[in-house]
Amino acid sequence: MTAPLWTNRFDRQVILVTGAAGGLGRASVERLAAEGAIVVATDLKSPDNLAGHSGAFLTMELDVTRADHWRVAVDSAVEQFGRLDGLLMCHGAQGPEADVERIALEDWQRTLRINLDSCFLGLQAVMPTMKRQSYGRVAVLSSISGREGNASMSAYSTSKAGVIALVKSVAKEAAADGITINAVAPSMFQTPLLQHLSEERNAALLSRVPMGRIGQPLEFAALAAWLLSAECSYTTGQVLDLSGGRYAGS
Repeated sequence: MTAPLWTNRFDRQVILVTGAAGGLGRASVERLAAEGAIVVATDLKSPDNLAGHSGAFLTMELDVTRADHWRVAVDSAVEQFGRLDGLLMCHGAQGPEADVERIALEDWQRTLRINLDSCFLGLQAVMPTMKRQSYGRVAVLSSISGREGNASMSAYSTSKAGVIALVKSVAKEAAADGITINAVAPSMFQTPLLQHLSEERNAALLSRVPMGRIGQPLEFAALAAWLLSAECSYTTGQVLDLSGGRYAGS
């Protein structure tokens, strides 16, 4: 499945992508680069795993749960390229698949730290630069479970609901500074995260998608590219559905 490219849409704008080694992140890096962006591809994995990443101008190791890593990533991008126009946060962890009474506190906290605290740290890191520029675009990976909640996935659902509230709050703070901040709420997508769920869980989740299929990373990349572009000039604080119609039936 492909979508038409808008050649030079980004005209060498600088965009930092987290989770760049994952399915959604990798597809997004390639799409953004093909449309003219200077992409800083980051991931928790070793930079060796990002080497040769199609379209990445700069690859970096980034532990999104650490404020000092965020500062290094943003400072490196600005020092090397002179600015930072966009941030796409594609990282995340599935978290425990269990009823609430069987979830260990450390697993709950780890899920929120990776999925929610990290986005708070990322926004803290990029806002000063974007406000100085009077321009910025931020897109954050949430989930349809952040809107609806998934049984036996309370940690994940809670973290993604928190992302939605964070996006809405900070978008209002930054609206007068030429910065838009939006979230994307996918349902099932063809990524390695599906491998961490049981066959029964995957079947149950797919049964709730009216289109009856799993989404493809290129479909996410197409929406992310628009949210990170100058065309996204009057849309902020929103959660865009990417669920094959699942939320439309709620």
